[in-house]
Amino acid sequence: MRKTVLVPVLKAVCDAHLSKDGSEEEATETLTLGHRTWDLCLEHRAVFARYLVDALGAGLPEADESQDEPEPAPVTMVAEPEPVPVAEPSPVVAECDAEDVSESASEAGPVPSVMISGEIDGYDWESARQAVRNLGYEVVGRADESTVLLIVGEGGDRNGTKLRDAAERGLPVMDVRTPGRFRDAIRAGELVGGDPLPEPAKVDRSGMSERERNKAVRRWARANGYTVPDRGRIPLHVRHAWELTHRDAPEGKAAAA
Repeated sequence: MRKTVLVPVLKAVCDAHLSKDGSEEEATETLTLGHRTWDLCLEHRAVFARYLVDALGAGLPEADESQDEPEPAPVTMVAEPEPVPVAEPSPVVAECDAEDVSESASEAGPVPSVMISGEIDGYDWESARQAVRNLGYEVVGRADESTVLLIVGEGGDRNGTKLRDAAERGLPVMDVRTPGRFRDAIRAGELVGGDPLPEPAKVDRSGMSERERNKAVRRWARANGYTVPDRGRIPLHVRHAWELTHRDAPEGKAAAA
């Protein structure tokens, strides 16, 4: 007798898409640096590859996509040499060595990370995140044990996921919707929280519900050459463009757009 067994399939999504605009693009690659691992789609795999090549100052040969990837070179295991006996160190030297080991162990730890929600005045998506990285932080799309701050830009109150993460973990908030505040903090070399956490946005100024507003954004985006999914999250840059277009429109026209 045959038995049918249903096995759940877990789908990995691209961390770069999730951090950028909240969209869920299926991941096909994994990037690991130290203790950190990211799931990436084909698009962001190429972006990160170019970034690493530029950062290392060395080029890599162009890959021929028409050919299969070469087999990895075999790894040869080499036996470690027998340890050479040494003289027993003096008590003073042993004490100093133990202190050095404890100091190096205490210095090791996770790199603090920051979440960014919304658009930042005077910066595009990548330059804002690079400015944060230059101060020694990682930029993540979802909060974890290393996350120390949430930066809220224009439209940041629409990302309910990041706002919930900040509320659940009690993260400090830096509201940079005031023009120039983020730039001044970067120049000073210090990101400081202390602002109230915004409430998640439910209804816009036109009085439309979130569902009605999403329909209006999708209609406008397709009519103006943007590509948006039929369901799920609308990319943040499309929402922002729609808002800029309808910012000064009367309520009736905005609702009918």
